[in-house]
Amino acid sequence: MTDLLFHHYDASPFSEKIRVLFGIKDLAWRSVRQPNMMPKPHLLPLTGGYRRIPVLQIGADVYCDSQLIARVLERLHPTPTSYPDGSEGLCNALSFWTDRSVFLAAVPVVFGKVGAAVPKEFIEDRMKLMGGGVDFKMLMQNAPLAADQLRAHAQWIDLQLGDGRPFLLGERPSLADAAAYHPVWFLRALPPTKSAFSEFSRLEAWAERVKAIGHGRRSECPPDEALRIAREARSTTAIQKDERDPNGLEPGLKVRVLPDDYGFDPVEGEVVASSAQEIALRRNAPEVGEVVVHFPRAGYRVHRV
Repeated sequence: MTDLLFHHYDASPFSEKIRVLFGIKDLAWRSVRQPNMMPKPHLLPLTGGYRRIPVLQIGADVYCDSQLIARVLERLHPTPTSYPDGSEGLCNALSFWTDRSVFLAAVPVVFGKVGAAVPKEFIEDRMKLMGGGVDFKMLMQNAPLAADQLRAHAQWIDLQLGDGRPFLLGERPSLADAAAYHPVWFLRALPPTKSAFSEFSRLEAWAERVKAIGHGRRSECPPDEALRIAREARSTTAIQKDERDPNGLEPGLKVRVLPDDYGFDPVEGEVVASSAQEIALRRNAPEVGEVVVHFPRAGYRVHRV
């Protein structure tokens, strides 16, 4: 069971990053549509409580967070590479920058324009996602300050294209393009913020080139079928001990993993494998049986239970 089952929703910016990577690699993938807010009865049995989107499922292995999903796609489908000319470290660092700094500047800009029309249920859901410490009215009021930050980040992207290169690292698209594109796509997709980057002509032309890459070969997969596939599969993750783990984590330990920025829904399980970039936990749920849930290490906290 090696199908790429991609749990997402169409308006998700972080999902767009991965959809562009599907296009760069011309991959066939199965779209498992998930709700854009809680409850998520077809997702949480797979992840153990992690509610963020996107999630990649391959049989009984479940990969959380777009930064890890990008590395998994490269590992399984290395040609064409999303790290051209030995740019793996740079691409992953740029992806972390856009996920955090650029996207979090884009959010207030968007909601400053459309917030009044957003359903109350969605706002309440996102406040819970952010840990309850976000005042949505204040978020909207901060839109002008966020616009300053977003403009600065956008100019860096535009400057990188200053020598006429078609993509951020040169002639070929990379993870850097997919990652930088997703917050740009987020604003350009909405009429009130469509012209947010109009002063940056090179960025605008680049965004059109990335858009033209497409999303690979998509087909639909009902959420019930995704759960059945997990239930009938077995994880292919091998036991792996990280001899240099700073905190002495090793296979068999029970731990709790959660993001360090927002979406503080802990996932508990038994360590199967760990490395500098990834940790994998074995867990069980009645709907799916035994699955192994994978998380990145950067941006996540791991606690012993």
